[in-house]
Amino acid sequence: MRQVAFLLMVLFLATGCNNMRRMERGKPIRSEAPGGIIRKHRATMASTDWVAMRLQVEATLNGDRNTFKVNSRMKRDSCLWMSITPALGVEAARLMFTVDSVKFFSKIPGNRFAYLGDYDAFDDLLGTDLNFDMVQRILLGEAIGLEDEDSKYISKVDGREHLLINKYKRRVRRLTGVKEKEISPNDSLAVDASPAVQQRVHDRSDDADLLVKRYWFDGFGYQLTRTRFDDLYWGRSIEISHGAFEPESGGWIPYTTTISIASPEGSSQIKMEISRAKYGKAYPMPFNIPADIEYRDGF
Repeated sequence: MRQVAFLLMVLFLATGCNNMRRMERGKPIRSEAPGGIIRKHRATMASTDWVAMRLQVEATLNGDRNTFKVNSRMKRDSCLWMSITPALGVEAARLMFTVDSVKFFSKIPGNRFAYLGDYDAFDDLLGTDLNFDMVQRILLGEAIGLEDEDSKYISKVDGREHLLINKYKRRVRRLTGVKEKEISPNDSLAVDASPAVQQRVHDRSDDADLLVKRYWFDGFGYQLTRTRFDDLYWGRSIEISHGAFEPESGGWIPYTTTISIASPEGSSQIKMEISRAKYGKAYPMPFNIPADIEYRDGF
């Protein structure tokens, strides 16, 4: 087993160094098979079970912009606690994500309320599906919905990055007129079909059938730099960009992340920057809701 691990490490380093030399000479990186890219990305994932972060956040929802600070504490695959503080420096809200539930408590005078429920309220607020695994992966810079079966993807070179595109169904091609191999890296994949064709495709599909997934990976380090999902069933898209990677717990953590969402209901963007982080230590996650609080069905 040690010999196999050593050979894999040598292969990883050799490929990365080769791409680095090509980039230094101004040449594009060499293309690789999807399976190799996926395995090398998995190797960049931090292995810590506990993470505490202090974040600077700028959120714009349908043109309404707000900035605030977030203290977060996360136990991998279990729960995520957040304390939200605006510019005035007084805690305004607390938020708790678990695998199957959401807790929210607003402390804002005149708008004090609590929400206890599932992720549906966030789906309505942001215009896209959300779950615990997605939130965790966004914070840690890990690919959402990336499967290990390389036969499900095609790979391309996009400048200094590797691009993976899922092999989608013929129904997507009927809507867009574009095959996977013909997609330009930044193609918005607009629907280009008659209303009658659109209706037939919708009637015969579910939302997973009409989802196009794209992943960009650094050509040298294989960190995930960008993800884009185009949901042609509901007419919405989400793009997640990561940068400023720092080494931690045997992998890499992105210290800047931007999430952009577009849907028929509007658009939203969230920018996050980690100002401080600690790893490997368990922290308490207090969440006490006053007895006299008003409970609501959403936000």
